[in-house]
Order: sequence, then C-alpha cells, then structure tokens
Amino acid sequence: MQQPPRVKARAPLYHLAPAAHGGLQDTELAALGLRREDVIDFSVNTNPLGPPPGVLEALAGLDLSRYPDPECRELRAALAQLHGVEPDWILPGNGSSELIFLAAHAFLEPGACAVVQGPTYSEYARACRGAGAQVIEHRALEEAAFHPDVAALVETVRRHNAVLLFVCNPNNPTGVLLDRSALDVIVTACPATLLVLDEAYLPFAPEAISLAGDARILVLRSLTKDMALAGLRLGYAIGHPDVLAPLRALQPPWSVNAAAQAAGLAALRAPKWLEAARAEIARGKRVLCEGLSCLGWRVYPSAASFLLVSVAPAQAAGVRRALLGQGCCVRDCTSFGLPQHIRIGIRTEPECCRLVAAAARLQQRA
Repeated sequence: MQQPPRVKARAPLYHLAPAAHGGLQDTELAALGLRREDVIDFSVNTNPLGPPPGVLEALAGLDLSRYPDPECRELRAALAQLHGVEPDWILPGNGSSELIFLAAHAFLEPGACAVVQGPTYSEYARACRGAGAQVIEHRALEEAAFHPDVAALVETVRRHNAVLLFVCNPNNPTGVLLDRSALDVIVTACPATLLVLDEAYLPFAPEAISLAGDARILVLRSLTKDMALAGLRLGYAIGHPDVLAPLRALQPPWSVNAAAQAAGLAALRAPKWLEAARAEIARGKRVLCEGLSCLGWRVYPSAASFLLVSVAPAQAAGVRRALLGQGCCVRDCTSFGLPQHIRIGIRTEPECCRLVAAAARLQQRA
C-alpha cells in the first residue's frame, strides 16, 4: 500500500472531532423498520410550512450551465434593502456555518482566545479550535432557566482578552433571547472584542430587535431556518465593510451557488409566508407547552421556533429512541451537555398534537 506524502496539517486539525447535529439517520430508521415518510422530524428548527411557493418556480427557471454571480449582487441588494444598510455591509455564504468558520479563521491567531456563550451550537467552538484558538465556554445555568449572567460574561471576556465572542440570539437549544440593553452592555464593556451575533432564529421572534447595522457587531443570519432552505445552504453576514473584508478574502469563489441565490431572492419576495409560519408556530407552541407540561416535563420559555424540554429523571437518548419508534424524531441534547433534555422544533399544529399523544403513551408505559 502506498504511503501518503510526508506533509503535516496544522496540529489542531488532527484533534478536531466532527460535531453532533442530530437529525434523522437512515441506518437508524432501517433498524426500526421505518421509512422517512413515516416520521415527523421535530429535530430540525426550520419553517414548518416549508419553502415559499415561489422558490420552486425560481429553481425551475435556472440555467445550470452558467456560473453563479460570485458577488451575489442581486441578492446582496435585496438583503441590504431588507436591513437598511448598504450592499457592501452584506456577505452571503454557504449557510451561516461557513461564515462562522470564515470569522474564526479571519480573526483568530493560534493561541488567541474566543469566548462562547453556552450551552449552544457546537460549530462556534469547533471553528475556533480549527483556527488554533483557545475556547472558553461561559455557560448559563439551568437554575437560572439558562439566562446568561451578562456581568459574569463580560468579566470572562475581559479576563481572557477574547478576540471573538459568539452569542446565539435567540439561543440554540435554550430559546433564550437577550434584549438590546444586555447586548449594548456587552459591546460597550468589551470594545476590543468582536461580538459575533448569530440571529438565525430571530425572524421567528417578531417582537425582537435585530442589531444588524451596528458597526460594533458581526451579525449572522440564515435563510435555512426562516425560509426552510436547508438543502440549499444559504446564510449571510451583516457587518461593517472593514469587518467583512477579511471574510471576503478567505471565502472560496462561487461559494453561494446559483440555486441558492435564486431561491433566496424568491423567498425574500414572500414576507407573508414568514408571517403565516409565525402564526402556525404560535399554535404549535401552545399545544406542546400545555400538553407536555401536563405530562410532568418541564418546558422552558422560548423566543425561537423550538422548545427545550427537560425529561428528567429520564435520559434524553432513551426518550428520543422511544419517540422515534412512534414516528416522532426529537433532538437529544446530550451533545449540548444536557443529557436529560430534548429539543423540539415546532411543526404544524396537527403534527404537534401527534407528538404530545406519543409522549403521553410513553408516560403510560413508564
């Protein structure tokens, strides 16, 4: 057997384990004798109504023989208008995850420090470790209903001279939303730190105020979530052009393909679709909160399109397996460091009723 060339990658990459993201696995379904169409996937946090109708029409009209616009000019113009900024404040990406990695590799030198407000999406820490940085997790406590201690967070950032601070708002998986005053405290007290504010789920919280356009902050958005474009991978960053410049320099050419650009433009022309989804999510949320609370599970308040639920004293992995056997897939939150919690992406009201019924059957068997 031939040996590979004697070259070495950067040392941190040899210890960078893949992150767990949950979701349906075909091997698991096969072992249970289930098909994908037999299962309602509550493990994802996307629009329960699916993509807007205009998306499929836009995709059908694509000329796949042509390269996509490498600068995404039309999409950037539409997003800039949406957020009230100039187009050079917008950088589309192959999902917000690409932008997370670009930010980490653009701003973090090996040995530098990044702080992550947890428990949260694992790719923030993974991207920073891949850049050779030290990662400090400032973890919100369950006894505080996972609301971060902002003063303690600021102290952690300053003590470690953090270059980047990652905050998901509303947070995944807890659904906790920090208000503008709390975020202002953070950026004012930490002027030498770039706050990377992931607002992927903010469109599901219409009462919340986006910080897009604040020059002190790099905001991340994801059309994957609010417009259900997960299969196309489309996100974007909003930031001062000086902050976006190194991300643009690192980003591979044609990172956002033609299908994603066309779908994004079509989705942005359908604001009423998001309004309808918010209404459906509100109905589903009521069903889940009332039904699961009556079963003795603790449902945490959430500003997002999902709910964090404590199933203690049971283990989340076992509850997930049992629910999957009844055609409902939820997210086991063990990988978030929460082995007695599940996350439930809110689907349509009838689908949420089906999940409550499945959970009730589990309780009857216990």
